[in-house]
Amino acid sequence: MALKPRHIEKLRKIFEDGLMRVQQLDRIERMQMRSKIRREISFVSSWKNPKAEIIITRWESRLSDVFSLFPHRFKDDLTMLLQEIIKEE
Repeated sequence: MALKPRHIEKLRKIFEDGLMRVQQLDRIERMQMRSKIRREISFVSSWKNPKAEIIITRWESRLSDVFSLFPHRFKDDLTMLLQEIIKEE
């Protein structure tokens, strides 16, 4: 089962909230990171049987610059959210 639109919106929102808290980014850098995040979320949303661990591993490699700006607990919170979303389906 693929991710539902409301789940995609939750994921996008958690990344957006994280980006808004980072002070050292200017407007252009934020826009570029948002674009990368949207591409990754839309790619993962097309998967038929998503697994939280696989998604996080992919995002750690593809979005390493984004994850480096956030505190370590962000990744843990994101993993827990993904696990809840996948269980819900």
